Amino acid sequence: MALSYSAVLGVPVRIVNIRVGRSSPGLRPQHLTTLKAVKEICDGEAEGLTIGSMEVKFRPGRPKGGSYSFDIGTAGSISLLLQCIAPIASFADSPTEIRIRGGTAVRWSPPIRILRSVVWEAYRGMGFTGRLEVQREGFYPRGGGLVDVSVKPAIELSSLRTELVDGFPRIEGVSVCGRLPRHVAERQARSAERVLEEAGIDSEISMTVAEGDITPLSPGSVISLWAVSSPKLFVGASALGERGKPAERVGEEAANSLVDELRVEASVDQHTADNLILWCSLAGGESSFTTSTLTRHTRTAIEMARLFTGVEFAVDVESGRRTRISCEGIGLKNEWV
Repeated sequence: MALSYSAVLGVPVRIVNIRVGRSSPGLRPQHLTTLKAVKEICDGEAEGLTIGSMEVKFRPGRPKGGSYSFDIGTAGSISLLLQCIAPIASFADSPTEIRIRGGTAVRWSPPIRILRSVVWEAYRGMGFTGRLEVQREGFYPRGGGLVDVSVKPAIELSSLRTELVDGFPRIEGVSVCGRLPRHVAERQARSAERVLEEAGIDSEISMTVAEGDITPLSPGSVISLWAVSSPKLFVGASALGERGKPAERVGEEAANSLVDELRVEASVDQHTADNLILWCSLAGGESSFTTSTLTRHTRTAIEMARLFTGVEFAVDVESGRRTRISCEGIGLKNEWV
C-alpha cells in the first residue's frame, strides 16, 4: 500500500522494520519483485532492494504504461504483486501490459481467480479497466505460474456503494488441479456443491485439469468460489489442496467459509475488504460497504489511507458481526492522460 500510494500521489516514502516479527524478516522474493516492478513502471529511484532488507527508500517518477515482464522466481504470490501494481497502472499515462511468473495459488494470499472474480470485480465498479488471464497455474514449491494482465488508465475512480441482497446469491466457481489425477478436481467440486446445497444455495462449479502445455511445475490443487448476484456482492472463498489432505475436505473448507460469510449478510467478504480501502480513499465521492469481520489487515489499511491521504473512515457495527465502512475519497485525477 505504501508503494502504491507513493507512486500514484508522487510522494517519496521510507519503509522500515519490514516484516520485523517474522521468522525470516525483511524482503522476500515476491516483495523484492514488487519493489522492482514499481521502480520500473514509475522510472523511480530506490534503495534497499535486496532479499532480507528491512528498510527501503523509494522516490517515484511518473507511472508509465507499456509492456512489462516480471518473474518472482519462486511460488511467491502473483496476487500480492498485482495488489500493488493495479492502482499504479490505473493512474499511468497509457495502457499497461504485464506478464508475471510466480505463484497463482499459495498460502496467505487470494488465488488468482478470486482476485479476478471478486476483488477486481469490485474495482471495475469504480472505473478500473483490467483484464487478467491465467496461462499456467503456479503451486508451491516451484511456482512458475504465468499470468497475463492488461490495464487501461482511468481519469478518475468513482466511489463504491454496495447494497445488500435478499436471500442467498447463486455461487459460481472453479476447481483446479495439475500434475494430479482428474478426480481430485472433481471431488473438490462435488464436496463444495454438497455443502452449498445443504445450506440452500444454488451453485455451478466448473473443473479444470491443467495438463499439456499448461501443466504446472509442481503438483497442486485449489478451489475458488464467488457470489453472483444483482445487486453485486463481492464475496468469495477458496481452499488449497495439501499433501495428505483429502480433496473432499478442500471443497468443504471453501464452501463452509463462503457459507459463513454469506450468513452475515454483508456485501464484501473479510479478505476483500482490506483490498478496497486504498481504492475508496482515492475515489471521488462517498464510498460505503459492509463486511463480515473487521480484520487487522483492514484496520491497518485504514491507517495507511489516513497517513497518505488524510481520509477518515467511519467504522460502524450494524448487526452481529457485520460492519459498515465508509469514507469520502480525495477524488484523485490522473494528470497524465
